[in-house]
Amino acid sequence: MANVLPLAQVGFSTTVDIIHKQGYGLPLRDDTKRHHGHFKSDDGNVPIVPENTDKYPDFKRPRVDPRTTNHLTASKIETVNPLIDEDQVSEYTQRRLLSSTPGPSQHPLLSLAHPRYGLPSRLVKNLNSLGINSIYPWQSSCILNQGVLQGEKNLVYTAPTGGGKSLIADIHMLKRVIEDPMKKGILVLPYVALVQEKLKWLRQVVDGVERFVDSSSQDHEGRSLGRSRNDHRSIRVVGFHGGSRMRAKWVDFDIAICTIEKAHSLINSAIEECTIRDLRVVVLDELHMVDDDHRGYLLEIMATKLLTLDHGVQIIGMSATLSNTEVLAEWLNAKYYQSNYRPVPVKEYLVYDNSIYPASSSGLLLRTASQLNAGRSCPNPQPDRIIRASQHKQLGDALTNAVVSLAIESATAGYGALVFCGGRQSTQGMASLIGNTMPPCGDLDVLDRRKEVSSSLRSLPVGIDETLEKSILQGVAFHRMFNCPVNRQ
Repeated sequence: MANVLPLAQVGFSTTVDIIHKQGYGLPLRDDTKRHHGHFKSDDGNVPIVPENTDKYPDFKRPRVDPRTTNHLTASKIETVNPLIDEDQVSEYTQRRLLSSTPGPSQHPLLSLAHPRYGLPSRLVKNLNSLGINSIYPWQSSCILNQGVLQGEKNLVYTAPTGGGKSLIADIHMLKRVIEDPMKKGILVLPYVALVQEKLKWLRQVVDGVERFVDSSSQDHEGRSLGRSRNDHRSIRVVGFHGGSRMRAKWVDFDIAICTIEKAHSLINSAIEECTIRDLRVVVLDELHMVDDDHRGYLLEIMATKLLTLDHGVQIIGMSATLSNTEVLAEWLNAKYYQSNYRPVPVKEYLVYDNSIYPASSSGLLLRTASQLNAGRSCPNPQPDRIIRASQHKQLGDALTNAVVSLAIESATAGYGALVFCGGRQSTQGMASLIGNTMPPCGDLDVLDRRKEVSSSLRSLPVGIDETLEKSILQGVAFHRMFNCPVNRQ
């Protein structure tokens, strides 16, 4: 037999030979853990990473700390007009004219338990548990509008955002369904996210609320709708929107919360199947969408069909931005109500090219915008405050810099900031920018609570978005259509 020489003796080297020549001094065993002290520098004497850091006081181990991830600085906002009238009241903030909002003790009709509203005690109790212990004076006047609470008249009303519009529509719709157990109600909302949130809210409102059902209607309903005697008094609230896994039908709900498209389809099906007489009330939220180029025609067609029905469907329309309330009320054969009341004072400003201008009224806003667009042809208005330009490349855009600076100013003052963006990517990007600009949080309790929120979202079956997980630790969160309902909550 011929002798076999090692490969190294014939001019070849294996990977094992190469490892031996590198001088790490490590045994070639798979089950041996390498220690930092085993790794040598090129001269083979000094460890590259020490085992005992006490011998090397300048050595710091890397770690992840959300307080050290900020690398942007918000621009300063300076006041240039010291004569700003802080007590100026805009046309939308008459709340400042009152020392306090009157309550049921001063005005008994501000309590929903008042007999004039005729609401079940369980419904009032549910609203109280959700934080609605009383209503505003304008809400009481709107609800008690002649013929509206009884379902005899349609209603179109407008009020600023946050003024309590939705509660009025909820009360009218629930009253129709509770008092006439054979009838149904439909609430129309423009977006899926609004449908999902309203569905959860309304189910809490009607929990345990029983309808006025006598023995004859109970038997008829039990046979026609296939409902058991145990739940014939309960109110079934069902959501209809695109992407929903639930395939509910007309007989499966007492109150349907729908997107515009789903509501239109539901009403068409009921007309074809001759069950439309069961419909008693339809609420059209965001009624200004009737002017939308892509979906407005659906609202117009749907309302027109409801107006032609001979059994009388009450239509309730509301919006925060209606400018022609009387015209829409005349079209819908409805009474109209308009309120400028805001529970919380709001000051409005126009930000243009890193300058902040007062815009306390629509006229002032249009006049200021026109002067700024005119350029040198007319004198520019005097700004109240100036946002200094940022030295960071990410904040080089004037609009982005203004949004981030104003949000940081509100947050550092102890208030919350709500930023609206034009799309999914811009929402996520703006959240990242604001998060990276947020000042370090030195409160360990706050950091622990943020980590708990992040951990709870991470444990959900749907998980958590990577950007959202990072921004939560920085004190920023974002809400977009693609967030699942649990994450949005």
